[in-house]
Amino acid sequence: MTASALILAGCAGQIDDPEGSAASSGRPPGSSVAAGGTGSQIDAPVSFACDASTAPREATLRRLTTTQYRNTLASLAAWALGDAALGSQVIDAIGEALRGLPDDRREAVPQDLHGSYRRLDQTLQQEHVDRFYAAGVAMGTALAARLGTLAGSCATDSDPNNDGDCVDQFIRRFGAKALRCPLEPSEVTFYRAVYGASAAPDPRAYADVVGVMLNSPQFLYFVEHGASEVSGQPGVYELSSFELASRLSYQFWDTMPDEPLWKAASDGSLLQPDVYAREVDRVYHDPRTRPTLARFVADWLKVDDLAPLDAHGQDPVYRAFAGSNLPGPELRQQMIEDVLDLVDHYIWTQPGSVDELLTTDVSLNKGASLARIYGLAPWDGASPPPSFRPGERPGLLTRALFLASGSANTRPIMKGVFIRRDVLCDDIPPPPPGANAIAPQLSADMTTRQVVEELTQKNGTVCASCHQGAINPLGFATEDFDALGRFRTDQRLFDASGNEIGKKPVDTQSVPQITSGDDAASNGPLDLARLIVKSGKAAACLSRNYFRFTYAQWEDLAVDGCTLESLRRRLEGGGRLGDMLKGAASSVAFRRRAFR
Repeated sequence: MTASALILAGCAGQIDDPEGSAASSGRPPGSSVAAGGTGSQIDAPVSFACDASTAPREATLRRLTTTQYRNTLASLAAWALGDAALGSQVIDAIGEALRGLPDDRREAVPQDLHGSYRRLDQTLQQEHVDRFYAAGVAMGTALAARLGTLAGSCATDSDPNNDGDCVDQFIRRFGAKALRCPLEPSEVTFYRAVYGASAAPDPRAYADVVGVMLNSPQFLYFVEHGASEVSGQPGVYELSSFELASRLSYQFWDTMPDEPLWKAASDGSLLQPDVYAREVDRVYHDPRTRPTLARFVADWLKVDDLAPLDAHGQDPVYRAFAGSNLPGPELRQQMIEDVLDLVDHYIWTQPGSVDELLTTDVSLNKGASLARIYGLAPWDGASPPPSFRPGERPGLLTRALFLASGSANTRPIMKGVFIRRDVLCDDIPPPPPGANAIAPQLSADMTTRQVVEELTQKNGTVCASCHQGAINPLGFATEDFDALGRFRTDQRLFDASGNEIGKKPVDTQSVPQITSGDDAASNGPLDLARLIVKSGKAAACLSRNYFRFTYAQWEDLAVDGCTLESLRRRLEGGGRLGDMLKGAASSVAFRRRAFR
């Protein structure tokens, strides 16, 4: 199970987060708490109220993420030299300057203390500033070393009469692409001053201009001024064609607009609905979109938080538990790729719905070690993928990534909170003061479920109000898989030396209360998946998560309802995942910016 799943601690005993309490200390704006069943239940909406007259929030000034910054440098170098191979040589040449640039992080926020989306990481450290400066200077030097290609023959011929025009033309041409919109006359004058008083061709002067441009706010940030004010909405502006082109390319490619998109922005046709629709479709189906959406999925499902699976290889209990499946370092990555490939399959290869993703029996695993865990031959990537036995391992939530714990013990609480928070978007109150946050230990005479029930579901304790109704039942539904993700009907019990001393049947029956007051029983993961599908909450939750990725901010249900509902409706009635992902660029909010 990914360590990122938020863990609720109980009042006594040993509960489930070795890194400390991870429950949110605050609720997202617009969320609500509803009491029901055996304790406090939180119901996320299954649809969103849309009031078109509600003024949108002011957009923040966002900097390029590290991924976007690196991608943009590469795209700009290839464009400036007119050759992808030459561009790659430039990026290789500035590698030392880029080394040490802080990676994007899933910043902890009040709504998600285990980290949200890398696009929300807006920290600016001195290391960022130093590396931006070094990379800009280095790229200027590397590009200027190919001056004739960079600025044209006017920069290398012997005619001094065209030198001034050559510099100005370069500033306008390169500056427009680097800063993602045509330069104002005052900006041309500024960069002309950076070049120096003399117009004589000088690679160092051209390098200075490039270096300053690549350290300007217009390059490092998404600077948007808007074009025309929206009628009846003071302070709300339609984006200019160039601003819209940048939003579109960075949404799906994490880099600058390409030539067709730039042309549509330059001639203004991008603002025509039919042209914009065609460009959205073209950009979305470009191969560069696939890795960008994979980064969304990785952050949504927090795949990188899977604990190391080979860290306890010398522990006798773990060795006895794992047996012939004792993990090597490759197993963790195979579990991550298994999940990413499954979601990718239903976005691209066999476009499908959230419902299909949650209930499919198809396996896309290609790893040999994980294949032994699954008891199913690895997929060769070409022939039709194999399937698990019907109902045995249904859907996304039964894949090993969400079951493995890095120990010999399952984590029902972790599993339950992950589903409640990241799949259903329900909010869970913080744990009571003084709650322990230590993983439940294996027992010699009780199953893990029995241990967790003993610790968290005692009548009359504050633990039971959340654990008994909101958390534990969701986690218990997949207890027919062990802590490596292997299917089982019994839990093996060990003594401290790793000797197996007995077995107890696992119990997957529960009342998961996907919505408050829902007393429908579940007899395991297939029933759980069907209840989640029936509720409609997974589609609404995915829409909220994609909103966060798209706008790099946490949603406000009272303000962002129209945008959220436009996403959710694309998933309604078995709508395809890809239709929602592409459709984000068609929402009204995507084409506007608010100022206050």
